[in-house]
Amino acid sequence: MKTYRKPVLVGLLLSAALPALAHAQSGGAAQDGDTANDQITSDDIVVTAQRRSERLQDIPASISAFAGEKLASEGVPDITNVAVRVPGFYAGGFGTARPQLYIRGIGTRQFDPGSESSVGVFVDESYLGRTGGVLGSLRDIDRVEALKGPQGTLYGRNTIAGAINILTKAPTSDLTAEVEASYGNYKFSDFFGVISGPIAGEAFKGRLAVWKSDRDGYVTNLVTGNKPQGLDNFGGRLRFEINPASNVKIDLIGELLRDNGRSFQGQSVGSTTNRGGILLGAGSRIGRQTFSDDPYKQFYDFDPVFDRNIESVVGKVEVDLGGASLVSVTSYRHMTYSDQRDFDNTDLDVLKQISAERSKQWSQEVRLVSDPGGSLSFGGALDWILGVYYYNDKSFHSDRFDYGVDSAFGNTADDVTYGDYSTKSLAFFGQAAVHLTNQLTVTLGARYTEDRKQADLGGITGDTRPLVPANFLVRNPQVKFTSFDPKVVVSFQPNSDLNLYASWSRGFKSGGYQYTPLNAPQAGSVFNPEKLESFEAGVKSIMLDGALRVNASAFHYKYKDLQVSTVVDLGGGNTPSLIANAASSTIKGGELEVIMRPDSRLNIGVSYAYTDARYDTFFGSAGANFSGTRLVRAPEHSVNANFDYTLPLGGRNDVVFSANYSLLSDFFHEPGEARTIYGTTVPLTREDGYGLLNARVQFNFGDSYAAVWGKNITDKVYRRSVLALPGQVINIFGEPSMYGVTIGHRF
Repeated sequence: MKTYRKPVLVGLLLSAALPALAHAQSGGAAQDGDTANDQITSDDIVVTAQRRSERLQDIPASISAFAGEKLASEGVPDITNVAVRVPGFYAGGFGTARPQLYIRGIGTRQFDPGSESSVGVFVDESYLGRTGGVLGSLRDIDRVEALKGPQGTLYGRNTIAGAINILTKAPTSDLTAEVEASYGNYKFSDFFGVISGPIAGEAFKGRLAVWKSDRDGYVTNLVTGNKPQGLDNFGGRLRFEINPASNVKIDLIGELLRDNGRSFQGQSVGSTTNRGGILLGAGSRIGRQTFSDDPYKQFYDFDPVFDRNIESVVGKVEVDLGGASLVSVTSYRHMTYSDQRDFDNTDLDVLKQISAERSKQWSQEVRLVSDPGGSLSFGGALDWILGVYYYNDKSFHSDRFDYGVDSAFGNTADDVTYGDYSTKSLAFFGQAAVHLTNQLTVTLGARYTEDRKQADLGGITGDTRPLVPANFLVRNPQVKFTSFDPKVVVSFQPNSDLNLYASWSRGFKSGGYQYTPLNAPQAGSVFNPEKLESFEAGVKSIMLDGALRVNASAFHYKYKDLQVSTVVDLGGGNTPSLIANAASSTIKGGELEVIMRPDSRLNIGVSYAYTDARYDTFFGSAGANFSGTRLVRAPEHSVNANFDYTLPLGGRNDVVFSANYSLLSDFFHEPGEARTIYGTTVPLTREDGYGLLNARVQFNFGDSYAAVWGKNITDKVYRRSVLALPGQVINIFGEPSMYGVTIGHRF
C-alpha cells in the first residue's frame, strides 16, 4: 500500500481543491445529462463518447450505443454479450479471467500483466487495466457505448482497436426503488435491488444497487458428477452525488464484486493424427482416457475452481469555471483471483494449472473542456478539450503446474513461473473541433504517451521438469515506450439529419513482457509496441421524419508490428507461449446500420459488417509462413438483427415482444486458416459460422412486470475459444440454451 499512498493522496487533495476553486467562479454546474444541442429530442440517442453530451448522429465516428434498460431487459450480463450486438466486435475467451476482445480484427489473447489489451474497457471513465477484471456485471447501467478504431485524443488510457465505455446510473432527484428476481434452467437464480433519491435535497443524493446470481455450470464433470463453472456472483455499487455549489458536482462511486465464475475448462480432442493426444502425457497412459463427444459432458480428474474479488473507488469532480469546465477523475482498483483447472482436460491425472493474480491500479485524469457557445469557444466557433492522464499499476501473477501420475514425468515435483510487474504511464492529449461554417467542421487531435514498465520474472522447479528445467530470476531493467498519435476529422453536416465525415488517425499499443516464461532468455525478451494507421469515411442520416436512420462507414487500416502470441514447441515438452512483433497486416471493410421505426410501438434494427483482415507478412515458429492468410477471430461477415414491439393493453398495461439474432461467418482461432501444412492441430481451429437467437416477452402492469425469456433458443453449439497445444486441441464451448422467468416491481 505504500506505493499508492502518495498518488491517492494527491488525487484526494486535487478533488478537495477543485470545489474551493469553484467558489471563486460563476456559472451553472456541469451535468452529465446536459445536452449540447438544443435540437436534441427524446428520440435522439445522447452519448458522452467524446467527453461531452452529443447526439450519436452528430459524432463523426463509428459508435454503437445501448441503453441500460434495454440491456437489462434482454438479460445481458457482461460485455461479451454486448459484442454480438455490434457487428465487427468479437468476444470469446478462456473463462471469466481470460476474455478475448477483438474489434475489426484487432485484439489480443494475452491475459497477464506483461501485456496490454487492444480494446479498452472504461467504467465511469475509469480504465480497467487488468484483463482479468473487465468481465464485471452490467447491472444498474445507464448505457454502454462501443467505439471502433483507435481512441487516444479523448480517453485517458490509449487503446488501439476501440473502447467500451460503460456508464452506471446516477442518483435521482426523486425517491425511487426497484426489486427484481429471476429463475431459470441450470438452477439459475438472480436477485437485484436498487434504491435511489435525495439524502439532503439536491445538494446530496445517493444510489445503492446490489445483486446476487447463482447457477449450476452447464458442463457436467462425468467423473465427479458435479457441475462446476457455474455462477456464484455477488456485487454492489454505492454512488453519491454532491453539489456543494451551483457550479460544482462531485460523484463518488464505490463498487465491489465477489465472483466464483468459469475457469479455463473444455473438451480435449487431441489432433488430426492422434485423437487421444495429451501434451506431456505418459505414452503408456495415452489412449486410456475416457472420451465424450458431448461438449457439455466431459471427464475431468478434478473439478475446476475459480475465485475473484474486486474493489474499486472512483471520484469525479466537475467545476464550471465560466467558459470551460474542469474535470478531475481519480480511480483506485484492487483485484485478486485464483484459477485452478485440469490442464489436460481429461480424466487422466496429467497436469494441473493453478493461476493466481493480484493487482492494484491507480489513475488520475484532469481535463479542461470548453463550454459550447461559452466565452472560450469564440462564439461557438471552437470546441476543445485538453487533458493529462497518469496511470500506475502494480501486479503479481503466478502459474503453478502440478504433474500427476499419468504425466510423462511422474508425480514428483511442480513447476512455477511468476512475474512481478510495474507499469507507469503519463499522457497528454487534446482535441479541437473548428467550425469553419455552420455546416463544415475540422477536428484536430493529438496524444503523447510515455509508458515505463519493469518486470521481475522467474521460475522454480523441484528438479529438471520439462516446463521449467532450472530455477531462474531475471530482473529486467525498466523500459520506456513513447508514441505521438495525431488525428484529423472532417465533418460536413448540411442539415441536422445528414452527417458526412472522413478521418485519419494513428493508434498505439504499448510493448511488454512475456507470459509464463520458462527460462531466463524468454524472461528477458521484450516485445515492442504495435502501431496502426486508420482511415475511415462514413455517413449518418435520418429520414422520413425520424422513422428511418441509415448509417454507413468504410475503413482501411495499416497495422504494423503485431504482437503475435504462438505456442512454440521447443522439444522435450518445453512449450512456451511467446509474443513477438512478427507480423504486419492490412484490414479493410465496411459497416451498415439501419434502424426503422414505422410507428411508436415498433422498432427494427439491422446492422452488417464486412471485415477483410489479412497478414501482409507473418513468419511463425519453425519457419511457418502465414503471410496472406486471414487474421484470427475476424469473421468476414457479421450481422445483427433486432426488433421490439409493444402491444397496448389499456391504461398502463402492455406487452413487449423483443428478439435479437446475431450471425458470424466462419473464422479461425489460430493463424493458418486451418490448413494442414501448418500442423496437426491447426485444422481443428476453424470455427464454422453460427447464429444466436435470443427472445423475450415482457408483461407490464403499471409498476410491476413479468417476463419469460430465452437465450440461444436454437441451442446452437459453438466454441468461445480454442487452445492449440503441440499435439492437443482444447475446445471451450459457449453457453447452451438458457431460459427462465423474471418478475419485478418499481416503487
